[in-house]
Amino acid sequence: MRSVLLASAVLAMTVGQALAGVEFAGVNIAGFDFGLVPPLKQYKGRNGAAQMQHFVKNGKLNAFRLPVAWQYLVEEPGAPLIKANMEKYDALMKACLATGSLCIIDIHNYARWDDLIIGQGGPTDEEFADLWSQLATQYKSQPKVVMGIVNEPHEVPDITKWAQTCQTVVDAIRKAGATEHYITLPGNGYTSAGTFVPSGSAKALARVKDADGSTDKLIFEVHKYLDEDNSGTHLDCVSNNIDAFEDLTKFLKDNKRRAILAETGGGPSTKSCLKNVCELLSYLNDNDDVYMGYLGWGAGSFDETYELSLTPEGGEGKGPMKDVPLMRECFIKQFDGGAGTGGSYSGGNSTTNQTSSSNSISSGSYGGSSDQASSESTSGESSDGSSDQSVGSGTSSDQSSDDVSDSTSADSTSNESAVHRAHHQAVPLTSPLATPTAAARVIQQKAPSPKAHPPEAKKARPTWFKHPDHPQVEPPIWSTQRAQTSKAEVTTISTSQAK
Repeated sequence: MRSVLLASAVLAMTVGQALAGVEFAGVNIAGFDFGLVPPLKQYKGRNGAAQMQHFVKNGKLNAFRLPVAWQYLVEEPGAPLIKANMEKYDALMKACLATGSLCIIDIHNYARWDDLIIGQGGPTDEEFADLWSQLATQYKSQPKVVMGIVNEPHEVPDITKWAQTCQTVVDAIRKAGATEHYITLPGNGYTSAGTFVPSGSAKALARVKDADGSTDKLIFEVHKYLDEDNSGTHLDCVSNNIDAFEDLTKFLKDNKRRAILAETGGGPSTKSCLKNVCELLSYLNDNDDVYMGYLGWGAGSFDETYELSLTPEGGEGKGPMKDVPLMRECFIKQFDGGAGTGGSYSGGNSTTNQTSSSNSISSGSYGGSSDQASSESTSGESSDGSSDQSVGSGTSSDQSSDDVSDSTSADSTSNESAVHRAHHQAVPLTSPLATPTAAARVIQQKAPSPKAHPPEAKKARPTWFKHPDHPQVEPPIWSTQRAQTSKAEVTTISTSQAK
């Protein structure tokens, strides 16, 4: 009898572990990154606050990433926060915190200001750290605020210097009093999961530490899309890309580190994506000892015309909110409120013949539609090679390279595409930004150089394209140029930059 009870207890424990899944799941609430109308009803934008309430109430999601452009927050590197703009961004942050969720600040700048790389020809590490010091001071009493250092660095010449930049930011955040907050560390190559280890990003960033030498609160941030060129610009998913995670998973386990998949997605109703995204998220659930969560791209200011929109249908005065199939079947069901019961994926990498985007599944609600009044509530709205050089907390260190276990050799290569081109990069303004001095500020990001595109990326999407929510608006220029720039000038610059 005793042996039967023991066996039952072991089985229960094993099942419990298998069903645990990742700790956090959610979606990006985009808008402030583009200089669009803020995704808040009180600013005449889409109701991002109601979207988050819906995702929490109906889908039991518990994490939201809130992208914002550095240029939206300050006039120039090292300058104080623009009060009016920060108040608007803070309104979105408060709406997020009101749901009890993890709320990730994402400086959506690709490790750049006006195409100049932070700490490597562009703004100094100290100027970037000053931004984070101000943000950390504002949110130091809110431990559910996560500091996401910057979105998708790419073509960064020296990964060791980039790790030092991240160390400077970590030190500034902690010095400002945000000592209990998670901080996410992005790598080179658009922080792709498939190149995070081979590029040397993992090894370099593993040496970024808190002042006490700990790394528990320092989380690697990775992104991964599943379309034909890994760019996140197509409706169809051709693979679950689990093989792209193998080196990273091994590195994380060997070095007792954790990562978060902060961006992934696909066609919101495409069968190939329903299969492949679900399989990828199941894989992350199965490796929840090293993956703390996953977030889809994207909701917020996006409407249903955007290829990867996870914005709920309905709402905005159009009836109850209903989740698109990809959100309902993959992000919500795989997470299952943290139980991770969406199903265990035991296979390897899955490749799917590209399916027509018309081969889709209709939307519906998960666990029932949100009550319209609840959904429309404004509650919460008011308020490349590795280096052995070590990076210590604010100082250089003699730490041996043996402290970090490499999963691959230094000359390891990956078939993964490093070309996550601008599916959410350099999109246009729809209205002036908040203050007279900032009203003219428009945003530029240069496309990756042709050498960054692998052979399979045959048709590179121009950097300058019209945002699907607002196709009538000319593309912006991410620079310190002012709104006096004429429509003709913008068109000329757009054409030349796209070449």
